[in-house]
Amino acid sequence: MNERRAMKRIPINRAARLSFDEISGVHPCMVRDMNALGACISTPYYIFASEFVLSFDGHSGIFICRVVWRKETLCGVSFLLRRRSPKVANDCSNHTNVVRLDQRIACCRGRLTLT
Repeated sequence: MNERRAMKRIPINRAARLSFDEISGVHPCMVRDMNALGACISTPYYIFASEFVLSFDGHSGIFICRVVWRKETLCGVSFLLRRRSPKVANDCSNHTNVVRLDQRIACCRGRLTLT
């Protein structure tokens, strides 16, 4: 098998906790190996979420994770810098936060409107 990781992972086999937006509480897992960019996580259950928080030592240090691959109860994750990844700069699907330069902004009853 060809190794496709940017950095070699170091085996640590350390207990950790996962927390999900949709599910309350923390859930046990085992971090099999990791590096500065990601980790391999083993759980007693299948992880359905695509993003979650990984923590060691009672939430003193957390890693925001995005699942890259899944195989039964193992998954490979990459670490993110923020909770939600930003939209692509040229994504025009949602125009609510776009202000055209040829329009003026007016404030009425505490709400901003375009004129």
